[in-house]
Amino acid sequence: MRREKISDDNCSIGVGAMIVFIAMVLLASMVMISLIKITEEISQSTQRTAEDARRNSVNTVVIVGGWVYDSWDDMLFMMEFGSSGEEVARLDVMYVLTCSYDDGTFNYRSAALGDSAGGSAIYVWEVGTPGPDAGGAFTNVAQFRPGARYFFTLDGGTQATPGGTQCGPNDLAAKGITADLYLHLPNGMSTHQKLSLSNGNEKGSQII
Repeated sequence: MRREKISDDNCSIGVGAMIVFIAMVLLASMVMISLIKITEEISQSTQRTAEDARRNSVNTVVIVGGWVYDSWDDMLFMMEFGSSGEEVARLDVMYVLTCSYDDGTFNYRSAALGDSAGGSAIYVWEVGTPGPDAGGAFTNVAQFRPGARYFFTLDGGTQATPGGTQCGPNDLAAKGITADLYLHLPNGMSTHQKLSLSNGNEKGSQII
């Protein structure tokens, strides 16, 4: 049998080809790992975005109107909930009413909607249904439905003095200041409304 002598040039070519092959395999592996990582990040980002969008569409509320309710320290507001999602329990929706005086005094009051927290009674009812002034027994709504509108009343006062007039229409008119109202929803967004009297503290005057 005849044997062919392998030259050094042939060996060099073979070794070079193997090195190129190994490099291509390593490069393909790195590209594949990068693609898998990018795909996972895009998937996670999409899931987070979808969850944020779902929560924002479900748990949203907008204050669409506000008026002086009794020419003293009661206020009447109308709010509208987002059009999709599940119902929200009234006692899970918190309000915060604040105002500041020129002397630096900061007044603060917070509770669940419909909870007077020791002050005069406040009410919550769906627009188009009998309110507390209709006569007879009245019960605050228990659940807020998606897409529905509701009236709710608020009283002036603070946490320490819930029967006071701080941040109410009479207080705003006497001191020439504004107040801030916040509504906080569970697992959702909050909404803020600046309260400013349009025509003094007369009943029916707009307060936003």
